[in-house]
Amino acid sequence: MTSCRLHDSWTAIELRITHQIQFYNFLDPAPNDEKEINQATETYIMDSLEDMPNDKRSSAKIILYLERTLYDDEEIRADMEQAIHSHFALRHCSENQKYKLSMSKGRRYLLRGLIFLVICLILSSIITSTYDQNDILYAIGQSFVVIGWVALWKPVEFYLYDRRDILDEINILTQLETIPVETRRWNKNLENETLILM
Repeated sequence: MTSCRLHDSWTAIELRITHQIQFYNFLDPAPNDEKEINQATETYIMDSLEDMPNDKRSSAKIILYLERTLYDDEEIRADMEQAIHSHFALRHCSENQKYKLSMSKGRRYLLRGLIFLVICLILSSIITSTYDQNDILYAIGQSFVVIGWVALWKPVEFYLYDRRDILDEINILTQLETIPVETRRWNKNLENETLILM
């Protein structure tokens, strides 16, 4: 079972919704058109878009296949379409804020790590040059070099890996803020082709 279907000019992220509780997070007291969507729905949509080839992402759209009782209510359909954009706009704002805080924290960690590394290198130089005939003290002096570089592990991990992951997620959320959303009535012929959210 695939998470999306490729068409000639667009790519569909398809979900089957049988009850509103599958779609919304009903702990959120906001109106339905601004209510958070639930975790399973969010994860499925984001993973589906992320798994697409890069050249297909720009033409992606979300199709919600609704049971007849949901589809026949025009207000429900409109609210669900709007809720997706509202939800991912809030998530985008949240991730941007998280990125700014992470960058600030990363700079502080990098500065502390560099200062600590310099101190460790100075101590190592003093100990190894003073006690170069004492194997134990010489080894301790050398260990300060290792400890100093280890202190840079966290900021290096952030700038090389974590930062890129956050930016990738922000790019996904940016597209989901405005991705086309379409509601369709559920067709039994699609039973084996579309994910059923439980």
